[in-house]
Amino acid sequence: MAGPNLTVPQFPAANSQQRISPSPSAGRNKVALKPGRSLMDWIRLGRSGQDLTGVGGKVLEVSVDELAKHSRPEDSWIALRGKVYNITPYLEFHPAGIDELMRGAGKDGTQLFDEVHKWVNAESMLEKCFVGRLKVVPPTSRRGSATSRGSTRSNTLSPNGSITPLNLKPPSGPQPPRQDWFQNAKSVTIVVYTKWQAMKHEFVTIDLNDRKLSINIFLETHTYRMHVELEKAIIPDYNVKVHKDNGKVEIIMPKSVTDEQWQTLGTNQSDHGTLVKTTEREVSYRHCTIQSIQEVSYDTKLLCVQLPEGTRMCVPLGYHVHIKHNISGMELARSYTVVLPSLRSSEQDILVEQGRVFYLMIKIYPDGALTPWIGGLSVGSTLEVSDIDGNFQSTQLEKSTQLILMAAGTGFTPMVRLLYQTLVEEQDSKRHVKLMFFNKTKKDILWKDQVDELQSKNDR
Repeated sequence: MAGPNLTVPQFPAANSQQRISPSPSAGRNKVALKPGRSLMDWIRLGRSGQDLTGVGGKVLEVSVDELAKHSRPEDSWIALRGKVYNITPYLEFHPAGIDELMRGAGKDGTQLFDEVHKWVNAESMLEKCFVGRLKVVPPTSRRGSATSRGSTRSNTLSPNGSITPLNLKPPSGPQPPRQDWFQNAKSVTIVVYTKWQAMKHEFVTIDLNDRKLSINIFLETHTYRMHVELEKAIIPDYNVKVHKDNGKVEIIMPKSVTDEQWQTLGTNQSDHGTLVKTTEREVSYRHCTIQSIQEVSYDTKLLCVQLPEGTRMCVPLGYHVHIKHNISGMELARSYTVVLPSLRSSEQDILVEQGRVFYLMIKIYPDGALTPWIGGLSVGSTLEVSDIDGNFQSTQLEKSTQLILMAAGTGFTPMVRLLYQTLVEEQDSKRHVKLMFFNKTKKDILWKDQVDELQSKNDR
């Protein structure tokens, strides 16, 4: 794939629930909130009937200049996706602290918000603080510029029928990879030539709804999307092959009716063939089902989550997913690192490799926002799960000879797959691992028996 990767991968990923960061640039920096400033307290305040807008509940049209006047802690407004909110009453409830939220005060904070937690539904969170719409003033036309009146640019008709100015430079950045398809009597194969040598099958996510096939391929900092309504039906038993030397991806799909010849792959949808920055893509969720629940400790559970029929989603090492749910009328989302069912090779689940299930290790906090709800779920319950999220590249580990891992509580979850890959899968590796695992008491140590087994059986 063309273009430099300017994003430094982080482990755990910056948005992960397991990351506590010392600086804004490294991710979320959680602070100790005052008593009575929890998320549930904020929900209760929003339902109290108290005016949180600061303008008597009127809906205003706010100019950029007016927005800039509200940039002090005692009078703070922020614009997010064209909507202006009075964040003054929310400052003390913000998990990352007042200073972090004030970075966006008095201006359009959409880009800053998306960099930190795009997956959070700010509209739901700040609904009671809504001031009005941000007034957008179009830039003043300059003499000689190309406007609707008197443009002097020459145009040509492109192959798709759109008008393209001849003197405009082509768009910068990476271009969508080339793709093709072929068939035999039993299957249809889609081929995508990514040219990315770090490509792995985990970076291919597939969804099938009736005959509408959606494929997302994560390529370094970007996501390539294929979206086609197939000509005929397939069986959603996908086989994804990746050629490491050239990054070629083959997606093999069995035909529902064998020996049936397809004239075309199908009809391309409007977003087919698009390549966007992964951080800017629209977050989508799937309705998943809990397949099993295991008690890891007195307050921590291991959930096996089954993906919908037609979906294939393998979560790469160092990546996580978001779970969302509506609590008291407010849509909340939290991030969780995906783990393995065990650190023992004999207890792995083939369905993980096939992208049909994934595992989450979640600590249930009695006063938490989502975890009391999660703790009450049973086998067969549904939950909404997002696309994979993260930017860690396991190629960073290839030349390392030492891994120093430090974790506390469920911050252990990002370490699970690192431990398994290094000490179980990579039998010939010379890499040594040191794990420092902080816990309040001995009974809080997650999978202590399994970690002890790894240590006793492996001199690394």
